[in-house]
Amino acid sequence: MSVRDRINAALATVYDPCSVRCNAGMSIVDMGLVTGLDIETDGTVRIALRPTSPWCTMIGSIMMGIEERLTEIDEVGEVVIAIDNGRPWSEAEMTPAGRDILYGARAKSRAVAPVRPRQWQERDTVTEPATEEV
Repeated sequence: MSVRDRINAALATVYDPCSVRCNAGMSIVDMGLVTGLDIETDGTVRIALRPTSPWCTMIGSIMMGIEERLTEIDEVGEVVIAIDNGRPWSEAEMTPAGRDILYGARAKSRAVAPVRPRQWQERDTVTEPATEEV
């Protein structure tokens, strides 16, 4: 297996914590978060990583996971990760396997708590909270 193949395999073991929390655990590869990979002759690996949103609070954890996994590969020296804010992430960035995971999780969720069309209109009207007089 080539170094590039081992790096790609290692990246596929780094999971997005938010997808895991939502019961749709996906790797950063399946989510389409890795937008660039460059392997230099000295063993430096440069990764371009797209966050799911500009406010992603877990990007640091994902970056640590990438570094941990890639440094386990003998030929990898330094790991340099750059945030790619060039284009916002969307579901369109996912791999077909990632979409299957997401759609499967959504189907399970709907089976547990079905949603009817326009269900939101059935809610009671919101009233102003009562104020207590002092």
